[in-house]
Amino acid sequence: MGALALKLTDVAAAYAGADRPAIAEVSLTLGKGELGVVVGPNGAGKTTLLEVILGLLPYQAGSVRALGEEVRGAGPALRRRIAYLPQDLFFPPDTPYLTRDVVLMGRFGLLRPWQRLPRRDQELAREALAAFGLADRAGWPIGHLSGGQQRKALLARAFAKGAELLLLDEPFSSLDPAARADLAQAVLRLREQGMTVLAVLHEDALLSEADRAFLMREGRLTELTSIPGRIQDLWESPLPCGA
Repeated sequence: MGALALKLTDVAAAYAGADRPAIAEVSLTLGKGELGVVVGPNGAGKTTLLEVILGLLPYQAGSVRALGEEVRGAGPALRRRIAYLPQDLFFPPDTPYLTRDVVLMGRFGLLRPWQRLPRRDQELAREALAAFGLADRAGWPIGHLSGGQQRKALLARAFAKGAELLLLDEPFSSLDPAARADLAQAVLRLREQGMTVLAVLHEDALLSEADRAFLMREGRLTELTSIPGRIQDLWESPLPCGA
């Protein structure tokens, strides 16, 4: 493995008022340009893990380094280098934004107050829409796109933003098999562009393409020594986990 995009060491984190940690003794490494997947039952702590990496939930023990920086105390410069697609994010039909507006939002964090959007940023948004097969939907209200197309638009936003690390929380939920396959190819294109991806999964899409896979249960994370063909295989056979 070359340079690291993510390194978590013995991390513990708890929600306010909780009587026990939501995750404990969690360690994880992911190299730049790698695709990592996290699988596990509901309530295991997978979304919590992403919240800790994003800096949304403080960690009480251990170290979390993203793109070479400690997340604790990091400023907006680090956040601009990370993109996040949360679970079950869909836009209703009356959302007052066009698809190109949503993609352009990826550039807003790079602007100074009151600065107009440079022409180059608009070009990047058009390139992102084309790269994800949405050029003909640029002028559509985002809520009029299918669920899979909406999520592709959010990936195009991450691409236009120039994000180096992409965190996905169950990106394939509520999508039909064809849309899952299409979205999986969009994620893989981002990896080909050099983006590091960490995805929480309940479906098999992306699993066979992963560079590293992790199993989370009861707030603890274990790296799998071999990646199963199906997530269901994890429950039907002895777990291929490391020590």
